[in-house]
Amino acid sequence: MSAPLPHVGRPVLDRAADAVRAWARDPILRRVVGVGLLGVLLAGAVVFGLAGNRAVLRGIDLPTAWLLPGLVVLTCLAEIAVVRLRHGDAVEELSLYEAALVVDVLLLPPRDALIAAVAGLVIASAVQRRPLIKAAFNLGTYTAAMAVLILAMHAIGDAPGTVTVGVLVGVVVGTFAFTIVNLCCLAQILAVINDVSWWTIVRAEARLSAYMAVGTVATGLTTTVIGLEAPLLLPFMAMPALAVTYAYRAAAREAEERVRSACLLRLSHALAEREDVVRQFLLLVREAFNADLAVVALDGPNAAWSVSADQAATVRPGEVPGYLAAARDLEGPVQLTENLPAGLRQLVVVPVEGGGRRLGTAAFGTRDRGRLSTGDITLLASLASTLAVAMRGAEHLNRLTEETSKLQAVVEQSAEGILVIDGDGVVEMWNRALTDLTGIDAAGAAGRHLADLLDVPAEEERELLVPVSVEVPRAATDLSVRGHDGEEHRLRMAHSAVFAGHRMLRDVIVISDLTREYRTERLKSDFIAMVSHELRTPLTPIIGYVDLLRRRGERMTPQKRADALDLIGDRAAHLSRMVEDLLLASRFGDNPDDVSLEVVTGSHDAGAIVAQAVQDLGSDRITATLPDGPVSARCDSGRTLQIVTNLVGNGLKYSAEDQPVEVTLEHDDEQVRVVVRDHGRGIPADAVDKVFEKFYRVEDPMTMSTSGTGLGLFIARRLARAMGGDVTVESAPNVGSVFTLALRR
Repeated sequence: MSAPLPHVGRPVLDRAADAVRAWARDPILRRVVGVGLLGVLLAGAVVFGLAGNRAVLRGIDLPTAWLLPGLVVLTCLAEIAVVRLRHGDAVEELSLYEAALVVDVLLLPPRDALIAAVAGLVIASAVQRRPLIKAAFNLGTYTAAMAVLILAMHAIGDAPGTVTVGVLVGVVVGTFAFTIVNLCCLAQILAVINDVSWWTIVRAEARLSAYMAVGTVATGLTTTVIGLEAPLLLPFMAMPALAVTYAYRAAAREAEERVRSACLLRLSHALAEREDVVRQFLLLVREAFNADLAVVALDGPNAAWSVSADQAATVRPGEVPGYLAAARDLEGPVQLTENLPAGLRQLVVVPVEGGGRRLGTAAFGTRDRGRLSTGDITLLASLASTLAVAMRGAEHLNRLTEETSKLQAVVEQSAEGILVIDGDGVVEMWNRALTDLTGIDAAGAAGRHLADLLDVPAEEERELLVPVSVEVPRAATDLSVRGHDGEEHRLRMAHSAVFAGHRMLRDVIVISDLTREYRTERLKSDFIAMVSHELRTPLTPIIGYVDLLRRRGERMTPQKRADALDLIGDRAAHLSRMVEDLLLASRFGDNPDDVSLEVVTGSHDAGAIVAQAVQDLGSDRITATLPDGPVSARCDSGRTLQIVTNLVGNGLKYSAEDQPVEVTLEHDDEQVRVVVRDHGRGIPADAVDKVFEKFYRVEDPMTMSTSGTGLGLFIARRLARAMGGDVTVESAPNVGSVFTLALRR
């Protein structure tokens, strides 16, 4: 058994398959291949179909061996004398090549004319170092068009040897056919590059192509006839050719300047906006100067951006290329000729500097030497300096934006209200704290008068807007303002105004809400008034009876002395309870959920505790509804008795002498509830949640008709929560209140 042969053909097949897949994916490559196949087919038709045909015109005595090389050189020179016209990102090259082809067709046999055209084009492409794809496309296009020209010329004019009507018609028809084929092939490529319909390109370029066809006929036919009949006049034929070339180049320069002006205008707008300036600079400068490569390398590692003709819409970041890193220390614009990127023949390096500071280096390269003139290089250096200025401006703008955003964050997050008004009192800025106070957001406040936004009493409106003057630009005033919640707020407005002459330009106002401070001060005053009243009430009879007993005690009857001592003891007990309440309240924190007070909980009969409280109060106005048997509750019996006594005592205190206070004991599987209902004055809706606050009294302490420190309900709720229960209330003005003590079973 022999060993299998190695599969040596697989790598070749793989490379071929990759090439086919690349061709299938690239639309430009597909069109280049298609044009090349068309050129081969039409060239074959010329070579085999017109094999025996002679030259259309005769009269030159040179043999073909001399004439053919001469016309090859003429064709090559005509192709090298090129004028470039831009079509967006694509460039069309115009030359005298078509006129030279007419000469070739008229003076050479069909096959030799085709050889002269192809050879001259190949040599010109090599001299100009055109990219392979472009050279292949031109070769296929011109071969196909040249074959059409030859076929039309020999089909219509034949080869009479002299200029006849048929020859003239053949030249005209063949030249226009050449132009049509050439334009259609070119439109296929331009359509892909510019992403438009190929028919759009044909319509846009049809008129210029027609004019060029007429010029080609005139130049080629006239040159040929003069060369045959009067060779000495041939040098004078160079004048029209030069005039045509000059006209083409003038038109190209005019079109180039229009494109450049449009690009530079867009660049000035982009740099003025200071957004993504490096990317915009690369894209627009490359387009303006038709550069094949544009690179900007900023100072710092890996700070390079580039865009090439093959990637016109994409600016790619990357490392600083070696050819640019070596030129970073050069001063002024420099043209590099060594170590250039592949395919480039000209590279201009300019510094990116402005304001005495160098930010980096820019480079612009082309595939054709000399495309960037001295004026272009000077303009590129100026544009690079403009880029540096724009970049520094962008840095300043970014820093300013960052600082502004910080200031805006401080203003928005400030607990103080901050606003800015103009000289007429119209709001220009309004922060979130003011929105919380007034219910008006910044958008709703902007452009409105400050007096329309703050609900200020009429007598204080003047202080709102005219607290400052040129002599006193800073001032502070206190105002009362009603907020969107309906409550009155006491505000301090600190003004800082800016004046121009005697006219106020702007006033920055910082608003501090002093409502809490005012309430605290009022609470302290109320507490002092309340404690003074509550202490004075029991002290007065104590002091009076002590003085009476001291002066007249021996002469008083035993009963009167006993009554006086009982009263003194009762008032002293009242003072003791008040002091105990104050000490107990001081042990609680300000957190309403604080249950840190130590209580001793156990299983106790809630019915017995309620009965004891009713008995201690000893009022016939109390109606108690208790179950027959014991009701076990988890509680501290002493603290529970204190709570129930407080709730029932409040009911007696705040209801009329002829109104009952109903006490009911309810229970279920989870809770025991002591419900105390009175028929007194009730509690206003806005005060229901406040009655459980420390020292809060529904009545004004200066005009109150009932005694108390405002600690009873505060202590009751805290004690209930310490035992795992709670105290709640339901009330309506002039109807009465229902307090409920809930305890665990």
